Amino acid sequence: TPPAPASNARRRLRRCWRACYDVSPCDGANLSSWGERDMRHQVTISNHALEEIVLAASESFVLGNAAIPKRVEIHGYLWGNRRTDRYEDIEYIHIDKFSVSSSACGDEDSVWVDEDVARIKNSILDLWTPHYDFLGDFHTHPYKNYDEVRSNEGWRFSKRDKKSFRKDEQVWNLSGSNAPIMIVMAVTKMQNVHETVLEVEADNRFMFNVGNLRFWLSVGIGRLEEKRRVFSEDNVYFHPFSRYFNESGSRLDGVE
Repeated sequence: TPPAPASNARRRLRRCWRACYDVSPCDGANLSSWGERDMRHQVTISNHALEEIVLAASESFVLGNAAIPKRVEIHGYLWGNRRTDRYEDIEYIHIDKFSVSSSACGDEDSVWVDEDVARIKNSILDLWTPHYDFLGDFHTHPYKNYDEVRSNEGWRFSKRDKKSFRKDEQVWNLSGSNAPIMIVMAVTKMQNVHETVLEVEADNRFMFNVGNLRFWLSVGIGRLEEKRRVFSEDNVYFHPFSRYFNESGSRLDGVE
């Protein structure tokens, strides 16, 4: 479980320390310079960002794209805010904006996107919402049915996911802190729908239903180890702000 909140005295000390030394939430020190291996990362996502992700993932699962009229993977980028509490050895990452990569080429088990997409979109948000930090990227893992998800553990990051993430120059450069995040969403259609609420299945993963679609959302974080890029799910806690209630027998129009 995540660490307990710091005492009021320590909070006051941190505010004083930041004010005196003018330390920004994500300063140029980078996590690697002060023991990032032991750093905990608490990730949250806003309601509207999660809704945008669900809308995009649902459309691509049911309808596919112009080239493939069935479930396909999609890709997108994430923005929000991040700050580090050096006294508690914890980083807070809040996802507040998602944008799907509309030019990406996806099929049932892969998706390709031009790296310039991140640079173009981030340059616009730098002008319109400069208070946002570029956080990382997102993609889906669509599956035909529930059994297929379970047998493949589809909520996990594949070896190919991790490799492409480590090689993505734009994601690492734009993240600023050299600690970009990656989110994967597994999605499938359920035959039998029971009454459910959002369920935290692991520190870095939660599951929820929307109608007769089920979603798993997992997050991991990149870091530098002796100038080498690595991807890890250790010490990462994914805490959504909402609890999604789904009624028994619920069905979505168009999802047959």
